[in-house]
Amino acid sequence: MLAYLIRRLLQSFVVFLIVMLITFALPYFEPGGILAPAYIALGTHANAQTVHQWGMQNGIFHPFFIRFWNYLLQVCVHFNLGFSWKNNMSVWSIISLYVPRTIWLALLAFILTLVIALPIGVLQASKRNSVFDYSMTNFLFVLYGIPAFLLSLLMIDWFIFGTLHLQLPPSDGSALQVFTNPVPFIVPIVTLAILNLAFFSRFMRSAVLDVLVQDYVRTAKAKGASQRRILFKHAFRNALGPIITIIGLSIPGLFGGALIIEEVFNYQGVGYETVYAAQYKDIPTVLGITLLITVFTLLGNLLADIGLGVVNPRIRVEGK
Repeated sequence: MLAYLIRRLLQSFVVFLIVMLITFALPYFEPGGILAPAYIALGTHANAQTVHQWGMQNGIFHPFFIRFWNYLLQVCVHFNLGFSWKNNMSVWSIISLYVPRTIWLALLAFILTLVIALPIGVLQASKRNSVFDYSMTNFLFVLYGIPAFLLSLLMIDWFIFGTLHLQLPPSDGSALQVFTNPVPFIVPIVTLAILNLAFFSRFMRSAVLDVLVQDYVRTAKAKGASQRRILFKHAFRNALGPIITIIGLSIPGLFGGALIIEEVFNYQGVGYETVYAAQYKDIPTVLGITLLITVFTLLGNLLADIGLGVVNPRIRVEGK
């Protein structure tokens, strides 16, 4: 198992290097290219002479791979994601301000999604081709087909300006406000959870159906085991394998869904900041957020592999 984890860590590091290389090369294709930060930093004082002088001081005119090597050392050795000339502060300071807000928002919505979707999937599998199964499938497909921005606007209209008169989440403030004052966060968390509800419930239904036809399930039925014991002791655990993998791969999707939610609800998280940085060509911030999401994606895949080995011991044996 240890050798397997080391091999997966090395593979993740190679993927991280490839993502770094691609994102580092993207500014070369933008208007102004690598000199765009110079015009942002100098403002009204930007001219050919000052831009050239600024570029010499910051190593802009070095060859591509030398600049990439310096950036690689800066990120991996010194944990320095660069400096945002637009905001006049380090990229890490910006990330540490906005990312915790998105993490708590997405994490709570993700937990709510799993708590609702997994039991629904199990019940649908146990009542396959019944009225409940067909009704729940159609209802979930309707939710799955609604665009994120439209669902967000409908939730605002119904629960904030409509029946319950709930508050919008504060546009700024600490990430812990979701615990100290949770009421304004109910609507965005529920909205983000609904967007993923059909996806996980359908996967859980399919996985449980695959398990219910196995020999050990038929043996449990022949021994007189109750339907609940068969579902939650035998079928549920053995069906978690593909679900754990999907959970690990869904981490980037959480940030993608949160981006739209934050924009509609005017909630200043990492999605909101990404849109702002892209609009104003704040290249270091965009690169820093991209690398951060890459790290979360690779970490999610690694945790999914570990969780899959815990749920299914045969994977550890085969890997060894």
